[in-house]
Amino acid sequence: MKKTSPTRSILAIILGLSVAAGCASGADDGKTSGNDTSKDGSSALSIVNGHVTAQGSGKAELGFAGSAAVDLAKTVTISALGATGQLTAIVETTLDATGFFSAKIPIDAKLLIVQALDASGHVVGSSILEAASKIAGQVTLATPISTESSIEAQALIDIASSITGAISANGSLNANIAATLRALVDANLAGSISAAISAGADVQAIVHAVAKATVVAAHTQALAITNAGGKLDASAFADLEAKAALALNGVLDAKVSANAVANATAQFSADLDAALKAAASGSISAEVAALAHAAANLTFNSSLEASLAGIPLTKGIAFSALKSAATVEATQITNAIADILKGSNALDAAIEATTKLTASISAATNAGDIAKARTDFASAITGSLSGGVGSLLAQLTGNVQATLDGLLDTSSLLNGRLDGALKAALDAVAKLDLGALTSGKLDVVLQQVIDAFTSFAHGLDLKIPELTALGATLDQAKAITDLITVVQGALKSALPLGR
Repeated sequence: MKKTSPTRSILAIILGLSVAAGCASGADDGKTSGNDTSKDGSSALSIVNGHVTAQGSGKAELGFAGSAAVDLAKTVTISALGATGQLTAIVETTLDATGFFSAKIPIDAKLLIVQALDASGHVVGSSILEAASKIAGQVTLATPISTESSIEAQALIDIASSITGAISANGSLNANIAATLRALVDANLAGSISAAISAGADVQAIVHAVAKATVVAAHTQALAITNAGGKLDASAFADLEAKAALALNGVLDAKVSANAVANATAQFSADLDAALKAAASGSISAEVAALAHAAANLTFNSSLEASLAGIPLTKGIAFSALKSAATVEATQITNAIADILKGSNALDAAIEATTKLTASISAATNAGDIAKARTDFASAITGSLSGGVGSLLAQLTGNVQATLDGLLDTSSLLNGRLDGALKAALDAVAKLDLGALTSGKLDVVLQQVIDAFTSFAHGLDLKIPELTALGATLDQAKAITDLITVVQGALKSALPLGR
């Protein structure tokens, strides 16, 4: 059987089939626990419900929750996280025998840290609470305290305390940083981190490595969107991110199955993607969003890997981070392809391929497995789409073959150049020290990563006139180049670059 090229298959589906188609909040459960002592005299108070869990393999005595957390935790303190890392307690309350708590806090309080304390007042676990309800008396569900949530919370505190300006006084980066942490620090990565800590690895060094990588990733995403002409409404994004987090918290709070948690986590990633686009008021395309995510995930992995290289006993964390980023990337790729192929007969086959990609990444046990999952995904896209040759393509003649071959050659050449440019740029990211994060050098280094993706996308867009000359509409031609860009460019976090 003759093998159909990726570009030729995509053209057949988008051009042919498109032309053919053209012709023819958590409810209050009433539970209360203990006596909450509010440090705010306002009567405009909302309610926060939550619980401490035994989930994760962390050590409660180090503040990472785990199996002993429920037995050890006696009280909960909810604090506001300041721009320099200080925690200002808002309310303190007791836990019931099951680890449940309920407390009243000021409405619309933002960027909070929930800490479970033992009888001596030592922190046994913590979590991030993005925002309280804006309505007096309404319930917000806090992230259940686990090993994963504790690592996220400790990293966010480290970010605020050690990286000046990372969390600005007006909160403009708060939501983006918190969202990046919650998206990329999953149960698998948390497990690897807790295993390293249990083996004797430096706790603060690991937390700081995660914190630094998160700031780099969040800044990369913001810079990529700005470079593409997008304008983010930070306040709108914060509200939407808090809403997405609340939905995820509701599932986690319900103590559901691992599959349900995985689905909710994937939905959280999709919700963040939608929030990003909504906060940009439609100023960013699916292609731009996908490449911004890819750039962020790549820089997260590169920064984390470089930091961990100097910390003994951390083998395995870098791969878990790669796998986490690849999992997030698969969800974001699905969203981008669904947007690009909206209304096309090719959509179902493409979504089926992304579903298999997600499953393959989930089953991966090494970097090679993840690289193969990406390669198989690209092949599945081309193979599954190759059979649906539409009427327009069937009518085209010899010049089309040359154009398609040219586009395929161009994409292959640009993809190779992208790998090389990214490798050089990520080497520079890996060498960033802490001072560079606040000195202005960060933007200079990250711009190299963004420029590599921009150059790749632009090179493919230069082929649009040739496609329109064949009879494609401008929208159809752009869909073709966008899809190639996303499939070949936006999965770079799932493909080790030989660093």
